[in-house]
Amino acid sequence: MILGFDIDNVVADLDKSLLNAFLKEDKKKRNAGIINPNATHITEGMFDWTKEEVNDFLVKNMEKITYRLKPVKKAKYYIHKLKKKGYEIYLITGRNTRLFQNPEALTKKWLKRKKIDYDKLIFAENSKDKTKECIENKIDIFFDDRYFICELLQKQGIEAYVFQTRYNERYGINMPKVKDWEDLYHLVEKRKVEE
Repeated sequence: MILGFDIDNVVADLDKSLLNAFLKEDKKKRNAGIINPNATHITEGMFDWTKEEVNDFLVKNMEKITYRLKPVKKAKYYIHKLKKKGYEIYLITGRNTRLFQNPEALTKKWLKRKKIDYDKLIFAENSKDKTKECIENKIDIFFDDRYFICELLQKQGIEAYVFQTRYNERYGINMPKVKDWEDLYHLVEKRKVEE
């Protein structure tokens, strides 16, 4: 069985590091802090920054932030466990040259440093739609933190689950979810038994 995983906020804990970086930078700007804790995302109205300020900050800092990311809790453990059980692990990311000089080199270096085991690393042509890559690589089950990507995949008959994060947990999304890596692992094992 081929399992597909988004990297950011599924394998790598981007959300926590990005929030900390925004809080630190905000003190240098207007020091307003979080003005909307219920914002859709850190980059979408949580702070009183303009779109230009958000974009400028991301372009200047995303590479450094990404290099320092920690894996999501228990991601490494369960990926290793899944690999030992014979599952193929494909990482499909939307990282692109808009925010990274060389997204492939940076990502491979991070995965190697963190000792994350995988079979294939794929860079999606469109960061907002991974359907093509999932179909071409015959992904059986895909996990992403963005519900709209999972929705697109499901419309194409690909089993997809939203990996729960701080910013997507409060949405009443009518989409199958996993709450963490332990939940994900048990779901995959249950699906294997059902086949």
